[in-house]
Amino acid sequence: MSRNSSNTLLRNVSSARTANLLVRSASRRYRQTATTVLPNSPFFRHAIHTSARLQAGSGGLTNLFDADDQGARPRIQVSKLNDEGFHLSDGLVIPGGVVFVENRAFLWDVDPVGVDELSGRGKWKEEGWTKERFAIFEMVVPRPEILILGTGKSALPPPPELREYISRLGISLDIMDTRNACSTFNLLAEEGRTVAAALMPLKKVDPRTGDTR
Repeated sequence: MSRNSSNTLLRNVSSARTANLLVRSASRRYRQTATTVLPNSPFFRHAIHTSARLQAGSGGLTNLFDADDQGARPRIQVSKLNDEGFHLSDGLVIPGGVVFVENRAFLWDVDPVGVDELSGRGKWKEEGWTKERFAIFEMVVPRPEILILGTGKSALPPPPELREYISRLGISLDIMDTRNACSTFNLLAEEGRTVAAALMPLKKVDPRTGDTR
């Protein structure tokens, strides 16, 4: 088999038996690049080509197919955000958290940060937020100049240790609610900036199936 044949992302697939089998199949066939390596972390499970179509059905994700991988990939743009997830301009719908980097979309298995009722601050430490959840940015060469962090329905500044970790990577961190984070990412990407986004969903949801958890 030729290299070009082995690097084909996905051929048309019919409805999968389960949403999990479907997404795992997409992940296995995704063509990795030399500059973006998926970290060995439970938080970064799958990579999706931006020309793919991922549709939500009653049980989660029911169909995924990829167009012919010819020419440049379309630039990632978020056209809409609602309870169904992130709707990209090419029709892809990502139900849960997502990381955009190097013009690729990675499923990000995280929930939005909870809010302490007394202080109004994010419960980052209580919910186990560590640098491991941002490990993908250690793998990217060159690294983005800006990381837009969307923290759900409201902007919740992370603890100093997380900010310092991102800063040590040479990345400027901007924190905002996820809706504004999507708009800011779109604008900076359109301007040609080297920008990445780590976007938490609006509610707790399994990024592989779209089911509320």
